[in-house]
Amino acid sequence: MQPLDETDLKILRVLQLDGSLSVSEVAERVGLSQSPCSRRINRMQEDGVITGRSVLLDRRKLGFDATILVRIKLSGHGRQSISVFQEAAMRIPEVQVVQLMLGEFDFNLRVVVRDMDHFQTLLRDKLVMLPGLHEIQSTVILEEMKYTAHLPI
Repeated sequence: MQPLDETDLKILRVLQLDGSLSVSEVAERVGLSQSPCSRRINRMQEDGVITGRSVLLDRRKLGFDATILVRIKLSGHGRQSISVFQEAAMRIPEVQVVQLMLGEFDFNLRVVVRDMDHFQTLLRDKLVMLPGLHEIQSTVILEEMKYTAHLPI
């Protein structure tokens, strides 16, 4: 991987703010011509610095009114039990984030649901059925003041 210079970082900052911009729009905002900007973006994609572009959706406008943090403690801690649990959790569409943790709990899941009835069904039919589950603890997020995937570059 080639080291990133200040121009690369400018491109990344622009793309973080609006991933839908065309190469020419990015080039204009960072003060480059289109060809070198395109080459830099392609290089950062090839190097894995840019892993994709996505659209952020307003979950509430799409009917997902509740976000729940679910902490999971496994009954076993072998490599296989962690992998099996992780793969099963990642297949549940309502689970947005799966994080392996150190501390009292082994995994943290971020779940979006339409309402508490939806969460109850998800809990009963999928979450408590996850392989290796020993203990589960849930916390409802009342309000999210900041939500970003932007890196401070």
